[in-house]
Amino acid sequence: MSKYKSKSKQEIEMPQAVLAMLKANVMAYVVTAIFILLGSIILTYTNASAAVENWIVFIGIIVSAFLAGFDTAKVNTRNGYKWGAIGGSLYFILFLVFGTLINRLKALAPSMVFMIALVVLVSSTVAGMISVNYEK
Repeated sequence: MSKYKSKSKQEIEMPQAVLAMLKANVMAYVVTAIFILLGSIILTYTNASAAVENWIVFIGIIVSAFLAGFDTAKVNTRNGYKWGAIGGSLYFILFLVFGTLINRLKALAPSMVFMIALVVLVSSTVAGMISVNYEK
């Protein structure tokens, strides 16, 4: 088993870290699905425009990336921003994979994909920093 050693000589088992990242991203995608369903319900049963649904889904992505970064950073008591960014990066990679599989990325402009990537990275990094300081 390979171990990651941080500067504080604290060792983290990589299988444990990978499992934490996967668990965090599963929970994050559950939250994303809830926001997508909420947006669809609002669009179906109200006179709201499609822009309202887009905003709800975008806010859902922010909240989900925050959750992924927050939960991933719990594997270490230091470097929360790094672990949060790693969790958010995995979230975004899965977003790209799922979007490609269902052929929905073609509808998104490259600037929108870049903006989503930036927002996911910032949100998950901030969440990682909060998670590490929250545990103290």
